[in-house]
Amino acid sequence: MVLNNDVMFGWVNAGRRHYEAAAESLAAADPGWLDRLISRRVPLSSWKDALERRPGDIKVIIDFRL
Repeated sequence: MVLNNDVMFGWVNAGRRHYEAAAESLAAADPGWLDRLISRRVPLSSWKDALERRPGDIKVIIDFRL
């Protein structure tokens, strides 16, 4: 997904209908709430750390800007 020159990628186990419904819901969601879902941002140089599950993890992202 590309938004405002930001790129986000991942995978989903769902059909197109589910993806479209999720995209609509996320577009309408409170940005502050969405930001709190990201529990950790890991720089690319430490990508292996992103694979280690830690208490409190919700969504861990590899941030290419760090």
